[in-house]
Amino acid sequence: MSRAPLTIVLPWYGPDTAGGAEWHARQLVAALHRAAVPVEVWATTARDARSPVAPHYALGWDVLDDVPVRRFAATQGSLPAWVRRTPQRWGLDAAPPNEWQLLAALTGSDTLLEALAHEAHGKRRFIFFLYAYPTTFFGAQIVGARAMLIPCLHDEPYAHYSTTRQLLESVPLILANSYGEAALIRALSGIGPERCPVVGEGIDLTWRGDGAAFRRRHGLDGPLLLFVGRRDYTKNFPVLWAYLEQRWRERGPQPQLMLAGAGEWFIPPALRPWVHDLGYISEADKHAAFAAADVHCNPSLLESFSLALMEGWLQGTPALVHARCAVTVDHCQRAEGGLWFDSYAQFNEALDQLLDPQHGPAMGAHGRAWVQANCRWEDVVVRILAAMERPRSG
Repeated sequence: MSRAPLTIVLPWYGPDTAGGAEWHARQLVAALHRAAVPVEVWATTARDARSPVAPHYALGWDVLDDVPVRRFAATQGSLPAWVRRTPQRWGLDAAPPNEWQLLAALTGSDTLLEALAHEAHGKRRFIFFLYAYPTTFFGAQIVGARAMLIPCLHDEPYAHYSTTRQLLESVPLILANSYGEAALIRALSGIGPERCPVVGEGIDLTWRGDGAAFRRRHGLDGPLLLFVGRRDYTKNFPVLWAYLEQRWRERGPQPQLMLAGAGEWFIPPALRPWVHDLGYISEADKHAAFAAADVHCNPSLLESFSLALMEGWLQGTPALVHARCAVTVDHCQRAEGGLWFDSYAQFNEALDQLLDPQHGPAMGAHGRAWVQANCRWEDVVVRILAAMERPRSG
């Protein structure tokens, strides 16, 4: 099994950095380190997407969780001069202006790309995170045959850009988070499965939430539907809210809604007794909330893996997902841990089935077993290292 040096490259990285892909990167780095794989991280000094270029971390080398981290100054608003001089090399001469303008508008780093150019003929391998960013688009093409990509791709407009297709086609090895994401990658690029294996993601399998204690502490009673995440259109929360409002008007407050996470949403005064807004909660309380819920709903259409889905299953909670998210539907089918909806009628029918004590807990148990079998970080590392050594074609 390969122990070649690895560098993880992404726009932001650190203890104050929020985001699903960034969390994924930190957990993967920790797992690689535990497996004695020589690993380091290259990122910018910026914190996250909310502060895309403002320096937050110190420039230069640091050590985080016993792993070397090298940070470069972040840039935004223009492409490097050497990119503009050779647009044909990057396919920018044929790309619509809005596509390369997006690359310029997102967080990049000219000095990080220059450092990659100095490594272009070395032996180190690179794993790039996040497909839409300059650090990935240019960086992966600079290092060429030694590049790997964890794109965290979902079916959004950017995924259909010609620049995205060029990136996917140029990277020798793409590591997919899920079968649904792999299918999208292959459909967009035409590459074969050997170049796009599903390695998955891991989660912390040690969490055990005390749902009964959580209910007592918060004064919760009766059936509970849990939503975890941002209450906005990116997570498709308005659809969940509209369907629940209609259900409540027709059938009363069964189930009540429990919310965890950031964001504001107007709740009419008459409905507030049926909504339990936990706000931003600790990791321990999040797992206890999953254990307390009868059903976890993730209506998002934009997922490459869905950490929340796995965390809910770990606590034995069945899932309700949107039928137009191929990733979460595929998870539910493979795990036999949940149902999906694409209309109000389907939402009602699926929710009734999941709330049924003869069906919902059994699906939750299936989900837990599937997560325990498929989401160990140690196994993810083994799959990545095996993919690196496997011959590829197509």
